[in-house]
Amino acid sequence: MSSLNREVVFSLAVLMVAVAFSATAAEPRLVVTVQELIQRDHRIEVRAGTEVVWGDPHFDRVWLAPREGAPTVERTAQGFRALFSKPGTYRGAFTVVGGHRSDDIYPLIVTVTEQ
Repeated sequence: MSSLNREVVFSLAVLMVAVAFSATAAEPRLVVTVQELIQRDHRIEVRAGTEVVWGDPHFDRVWLAPREGAPTVERTAQGFRALFSKPGTYRGAFTVVGGHRSDDIYPLIVTVTEQ
């Protein structure tokens, strides 16, 4: 094998490793709407390391009960978001805008499993 071929093979191998690493390094993301969350009985199950985005303009507020290790829910341009880095069960609530029951507070349970 010529030195040029070795360099090409080596470069391709390095590129494949880099692509594989970047694919596994990216955190998974789950985007939920109000309708999906209601259909799921207000429950979300994800693996540790997952970012959950409550990405529906009908979410008025989303929060988690304060507890050790509970992620902070942030409001972003895409909606509310939180990164669930540790396994556990996180309880919280959400409210919605619009509809006939917009002042109701709905329970929220996020179950985070091992990666």
